[in-house]
Amino acid sequence: MQENLSENNIINPVLPTQLQSQNDSGVLISESAYAHIQKSLKLAKEPNLLGIRVSVKKAGCSGYEYVLAYLYEKDLNTVTDIVLTYPDFKLAIDAEIYFKFLKGGTVIDYAKETLKEGLKFNNPNVSAECGCGESFTLKSGQD
Repeated sequence: MQENLSENNIINPVLPTQLQSQNDSGVLISESAYAHIQKSLKLAKEPNLLGIRVSVKKAGCSGYEYVLAYLYEKDLNTVTDIVLTYPDFKLAIDAEIYFKFLKGGTVIDYAKETLKEGLKFNNPNVSAECGCGESFTLKSGQD
């Protein structure tokens, strides 16, 4: 479910052509999530590390969950990936995953709660999340 974030708190990517032609904003990242990802990538100290890959898998009590992994040059597929370019890193998503799950203004934010902290997806395509927030259900007709 989408939370409202101020436009000033959002880092916009350079969009690949397949999203420009669709009039889609790509995946947006809040300043706090951007800083968290930057820090993670610097701490990894891995050669050829370009950024992160976002994917989705069937799991959890609500149906699907987000999966994040480091993105290396060798894993980047310029044919099937949508690659969003931010000032300090790239975010890659398989095109099929993007158009089914993330299109339309998904925002990645960084949340710090009492016992839990990490990246949170504010996705307009989601109708429900499980109680712990780890899995989600798509709106009717999208799965």
